[in-house]
Amino acid sequence: MRKVGRSSKGDVIIDLTSLLDVMFIILLVVLFGQKTVTADTQSKAEEAISQAEEEKRLYEEQQETFSSIWAVSVIVPYDENEIEKRHICILEKGEEIKSIALVGNDINARDEFKNYLVDYIKKNEDKPIMLSLNDDDKYILYRDEVMVNNIFDELIKTYRNVYVIKGSVSEEIK
Repeated sequence: MRKVGRSSKGDVIIDLTSLLDVMFIILLVVLFGQKTVTADTQSKAEEAISQAEEEKRLYEEQQETFSSIWAVSVIVPYDENEIEKRHICILEKGEEIKSIALVGNDINARDEFKNYLVDYIKKNEDKPIMLSLNDDDKYILYRDEVMVNNIFDELIKTYRNVYVIKGSVSEEIK
């Protein structure tokens, strides 16, 4: 048998074993890092989903609360040409506008208005009722505004489920 040897001094044998070891270690580090990033991303996604579900639950609860509130809006407009003839207009949730004629300082119309609100409140005792009058409205006489506010104040003192929204629309926009 013949010995196999180098034929010339210029032939070099490259040992790639250590390079393959380093590449394998780098590959493992990258894969492990990817797995950690994926786990962190998944936990953040789960946290975001749970937060969104909580916000949805709160929103639905708020929707339910607002749908159970009964509102009554009152306006008492007048015509500059016929200042003695006015109407107390009442708009209830889901109803048509109810109008009560108000001539001069008609006490009967005042009592009819108050009794109408009392009946409405008694029909809806289990629900919160919001009463509103647009204060400082240029289409309401001062005496009518005072009368309606006095009736609202009486109702607040008498019934626990009655609340009054005061203020003008222009103030809310500011």
